Amino acid sequence: MQPWNPSPLMRVSDRVEGFVRILAVLVLLIAVPTAAAAGTAAYSSASERIHTENATKIVVTGTIIGTPARVAAPIADRNGTVRDQFEAQVSWTHDGKSGTATVGVSDGAEPGQPVPVWLGPDGTPTTPPERSSAAAVHGIGVGIAVLLEIWCGAAAVVWSTAWALNHRRHLRLDREWRQFSHPTGQDSL
Repeated sequence: MQPWNPSPLMRVSDRVEGFVRILAVLVLLIAVPTAAAAGTAAYSSASERIHTENATKIVVTGTIIGTPARVAAPIADRNGTVRDQFEAQVSWTHDGKSGTATVGVSDGAEPGQPVPVWLGPDGTPTTPPERSSAAAVHGIGVGIAVLLEIWCGAAAVVWSTAWALNHRRHLRLDREWRQFSHPTGQDSL
């Protein structure tokens, strides 16, 4: 029943529970644009970060100087194919400076082969540029997380309010029942 029902038989706790449910529905509706705004902000931030980080990375051609070795457990690549990971010692020259590092190489790599090496702004090896689609995934994830948190919070408030009011109703009913009940054979006359 609606909490604004003028019936004198409707308890105050029923009206409170009705208002809480109505407020919860309003919160659920407001949560959608709120989650969309949070997801958009997260997307914008991640997109800017990825763009800035990728702009500072450069690729140089290095040469494998060591024998590639299998490392760690197999990992799935971008296509979902599970492959072994290999690393090898690689050397390169960039802007008149030489460098060496252990980097990931393909499973068929051999010493002397050229490999791409990504360098950060300080000239040290870094990860390849991140795909711009990662920003969209991050934004969608944040939006969904915010939406679920708000919805779960609203559901928890409705559930806890209903539990507390039902508990209060049961206590009141027990108290009233004890006032009217008498052991068998004993009249209150």
